[in-house]
Amino acid sequence: MKQLNRLKYKNWTLISAPDVGVEDAKELFHTVQDSKFETCEVLKDNQRSEVKRIKVSDNDFVLKIPKEKNSRFWIRFLTLFRKGEAQKNLKSMMILKNIGVKTTNPILAAEKRSFGMVVDSWLLYQFVDGRSCLNQPETYKKVIDTLESIHQYGFIHGDPQIRNFIQKDSDIYVIDANPQKAGMTGFDFGYEWAYLRKSDKGIQPILDDLIDSKWYKFAIWYDKVDRKLARLRKRVKKVFGVKSS
Repeated sequence: MKQLNRLKYKNWTLISAPDVGVEDAKELFHTVQDSKFETCEVLKDNQRSEVKRIKVSDNDFVLKIPKEKNSRFWIRFLTLFRKGEAQKNLKSMMILKNIGVKTTNPILAAEKRSFGMVVDSWLLYQFVDGRSCLNQPETYKKVIDTLESIHQYGFIHGDPQIRNFIQKDSDIYVIDANPQKAGMTGFDFGYEWAYLRKSDKGIQPILDDLIDSKWYKFAIWYDKVDRKLARLRKRVKKVFGVKSS
C-alpha cells in the first residue's frame, strides 16, 4: 500500500501524497500560504470550515481550512494524542484509493503545532467535477455497490449520506469519508446502510430489497428510537428551561 510523505518545513509539517515530490510540496505550501492562487468558487464558509475551489497553474484544486478544529482549545488539546483534521482527511483519501474506491485525489496537508497541539492546518486535494447523487435515482444502485465495496475490505465510510457520493461520467466518487475498521458484530455495517437509507427517501425501497441483514433492520429500529429519545430530551429541557449546549 502506498504511504504518505512527511516533511518538516518552516515550523510546519507537510504531508503529501506519494506522487507529490518534496519540491512540489514546498512550492504548493508557499502558493497556499501566500495566497498565490485564483479563487474560482467558495464552496463553503462558516464557523466550522472554509472550503473553496482554487486554480494553481493549470490544476483545479479544493482548499479546505478546518477553522473550528484549528481554533477550539479542546480539539487542539486532543491533537496531542492524535492526528489533526487535515492530515486525517488526507489519510482517509489514501485508504480509499488503496482499496480501489474512487475518491478525490489527495495532494497535500499542512499542519502547524505549538506545544504539541495543532494550531493551524489546511488540506489541498483535486477537484472532482461531478454532481451529487442526492435525488438521482439512476445512481442509487452504483452508490450501494460503492459502499458495499468499502465494507468488503472491512472498512466503514464514516458518513455515508447520499450527498457524500458524487457521479462523474459513469463513475461514483466518495467524498467526506472517514474510513475506519468496522467492529466485530456487523452492527457498524448495518448502521451505515440505515444511515444511507434515511438520507434519501428514494433509495429506501432499493436498500430494503437488496440488504437482507438483521443488523440493518436492527439499526433502522435503533435509529428511530434514538431520534425519539432525542426529541424527548429536547422537550424536557424546554420545560425545565435548560438550554442545549
